[in-house]
Amino acid sequence: MRFIFLALAGVTGVALSISGCRIEKTPAADPNQTATSVFINDGSFDPAAMVEADWSGKILPFIRSKAGPYDAVAEAIKASPDDAGARYGFRENQAGASWTYATDIDGTVTAANTDSRAATLDVKTRGGHLVTLQLGPVVRGTAIRDILSLHPFGSFKNQVDYAQYGKALNTKANATALAVAPRQDLVGRHVTATGVFASASGDAPPLVTPVELTVGPKP
Repeated sequence: MRFIFLALAGVTGVALSISGCRIEKTPAADPNQTATSVFINDGSFDPAAMVEADWSGKILPFIRSKAGPYDAVAEAIKASPDDAGARYGFRENQAGASWTYATDIDGTVTAANTDSRAATLDVKTRGGHLVTLQLGPVVRGTAIRDILSLHPFGSFKNQVDYAQYGKALNTKANATALAVAPRQDLVGRHVTATGVFASASGDAPPLVTPVELTVGPKP
């Protein structure tokens, strides 16, 4: 009997506890919201317009001001990547982050890969260094974005906006500098360019993204 009494008392206590609680109805899920919606812009961000507004008056002048002849940039990087970066490049996070450099190219085309949509030119500079120039229309990497102190990552709402800004910069470079370049009979022709490249390990030629490019005749 004592056991039954205690059991009944326990049930009564639980019932009283429940009766003192307020049960809230879970709101219905918003069918328009996804798990990633909080990270995506609301449609007001226009990366193409942002690039268009800055390209001629801010972006190109900044890259030109940082660029040095590739032979000089290469030797500076070999001596001290950080000193070379301070003079020819930019990195947003200073502690151990890699640099992105700006450079002027003056050389001769030694090979052309124009069958791919990510077309490239291999160029030998006057000083004997080898570089690879992107020719588009597919432009790989985010070197243009990464060299710009004008709009660092912290100035964007989220990572998606930052990525879209990088794509818009590559699209602009292709439209203004790369799409007009010839695609035939390129080996042996003289090339000048202003572009940017990310620091890399090893001895492979840097992949340079031109923001200005001129393909001249053969000597």
